[in-house]
Amino acid sequence: PEDIADELASLQDNVPPFNEQEAVAIIEKALGGKIENLFASFSSKPLASASVAQVHTATLLDSAEGAEGTKGTEVVIKVIRPGIEKIIAQDIALLKSIATFVENNSEQGKRLRAVEVVHDYDYIIHDELNLMAEGANTTQLARNFENSDLLYVPKVYWDYCRTNVLVMERIYGIPVSQIDELKAAGIDLKTLAERGVEIFFTQVFNHSF
Repeated sequence: PEDIADELASLQDNVPPFNEQEAVAIIEKALGGKIENLFASFSSKPLASASVAQVHTATLLDSAEGAEGTKGTEVVIKVIRPGIEKIIAQDIALLKSIATFVENNSEQGKRLRAVEVVHDYDYIIHDELNLMAEGANTTQLARNFENSDLLYVPKVYWDYCRTNVLVMERIYGIPVSQIDELKAAGIDLKTLAERGVEIFFTQVFNHSF
């Protein structure tokens, strides 16, 4: 239902952000330096905040020296939400209890293998907390689609990546959920949908990734 979909979508990039000083402290500790020495510019206001992490914009210290009007490469910095591991552990423990109860007291629960589903989710969500793994997956995805014009994958800046910090090239676009904006930009929605399906099937059946 649309109301449920909208509520779930809010978790993607519309969760209340954590304190910006905390974000700076996490980045500085992870990368071993002061923020002003690591980046040419840094926006303390989050670009987006989700359930597991939030994103800040910055520019790298790679502008051409002495060239007037130049600026560093635009990047986004993804930072894992502090204390999220404890919250997830509590939620997983609750889910396991519910799943065990459902499986022990319901034929449907046995058929759906609720406990196994929670165990799978436990693995997946903890994998999401490791941004080095996300960076590796992103790099592999880019390698897989290197000669394709279907998909553009942002560059990962590995010198700035740690388990709780990920720095990637900033790109601009329209979220696929913003139908009116896509139409206003002249995007063919049928073609967009077909390409989305083709990308997914290519990942699954050609790349096994």
